[in-house]
Amino acid sequence: MRNAKGRQEAAKDGKKTRVSVIYLSFRILYPCSAGFTLLELIIAITILPLIILIIGNGFRLGMNAWEKGENETVWTQRFRVLSGVLSQQIKSAYPYVTEIDEERVILFEGTSDSIMFVTTLTDSGYGGFKWVRYLHKEGTLFHKEGLLPDKKLIEKTSGDEEVVDTDIKEITFSYLSLEDKEWQDSWNYGEKLPGAVRVKISYFEPFLITIPMGLMEKKENEESEFF
Repeated sequence: MRNAKGRQEAAKDGKKTRVSVIYLSFRILYPCSAGFTLLELIIAITILPLIILIIGNGFRLGMNAWEKGENETVWTQRFRVLSGVLSQQIKSAYPYVTEIDEERVILFEGTSDSIMFVTTLTDSGYGGFKWVRYLHKEGTLFHKEGLLPDKKLIEKTSGDEEVVDTDIKEITFSYLSLEDKEWQDSWNYGEKLPGAVRVKISYFEPFLITIPMGLMEKKENEESEFF
């Protein structure tokens, strides 16, 4: 009995020894398998906020780029619509003669921030002519128009304008004199139309609007001088 009991205890001690050897060998081969060391935890805690910061900055830059792209798209569409309307109306400018201050003049006047002219583009039910005026003031573009003839024309050209756009930082007009072949910042009532109008809207490149009736007047004058 004692010998059997001794053999059983020896077997148990042998199993414990083998288990200890296996555990020790595993710890030697994989020293970090049981968990993180203090140094590793400190490094992880230090790096994690940096990673979060980098990801946050990247996300913010992406959002800013997306918003900027959206704004650029909206502005481009607004520019196309506005430039299309201005081009269509100004190119149809007509040398309409009326009396202002007891003097017969062509109804076309412009400054760097406003323009007034007569166009043949009217409602299909009326026909004839209408006067059109655009004014840019304090970031807002105003528009006003009326039918011709009108004895109270000068009184009606100012006040009660219709708002076209409230977010246009810059819009400037300049006028081409065919006689001097120079661009002017203003155009007064007179005997001729400008040959073209150059329009600058915000940061977009200026675009040129030729006035066929102005070019025709120049050509007729040259032909009359020749003959």
